[in-house]
Amino acid sequence: MSSTGTSFLPGSVEVRLIGGPTALIEMGGVRLLTDPTFDPPGDHPVGNRVLVKTHGPAVAPDGIGPVDAVLLSHDQHPDNLDDTGRRLLDTVPVVLTTGSAASRIGGTTKALAPWRRALLPRPAARAARILDAPVVIPLHVEGWKHFTQGPETIAPAFARHGATGQLRLLAPGESTTT
Repeated sequence: MSSTGTSFLPGSVEVRLIGGPTALIEMGGVRLLTDPTFDPPGDHPVGNRVLVKTHGPAVAPDGIGPVDAVLLSHDQHPDNLDDTGRRLLDTVPVVLTTGSAASRIGGTTKALAPWRRALLPRPAARAARILDAPVVIPLHVEGWKHFTQGPETIAPAFARHGATGQLRLLAPGESTTT
């Protein structure tokens, strides 16, 4: 672990500890935030008890950049979801949490049962821009009924990321020399 709180793990996974239960996990171009707690130090009443936060976050919410999803273990305690963290939930595309938390929070929350998975949009187009690839030829985007995205979704994704000039869609049987 470096002094900046960044740790590099095998498999191109980066984990940045924000503080307490809050970490930013980046893998495969997806940015996940765990249990967002961004309030400053102080008292946090919970029923007849008071939880006392002793340290603030290493990074403010506006310093973490875009988040693709929040992984929220539960919402009942401010040491897993504080007031600032609750406001942050309104800015993310999806919050994956328990069924009971999803019913209380609403918004973009989705219940994720134990041992289940959720599919998140992958930034194929963002990676092309980051890597500054001169040409990107998407493969494995057609020919199977179970695919949820195909050639028709790729061009708009590249356009949203300003990478249209890098995209080269090939039809089956077509080569780059034709």
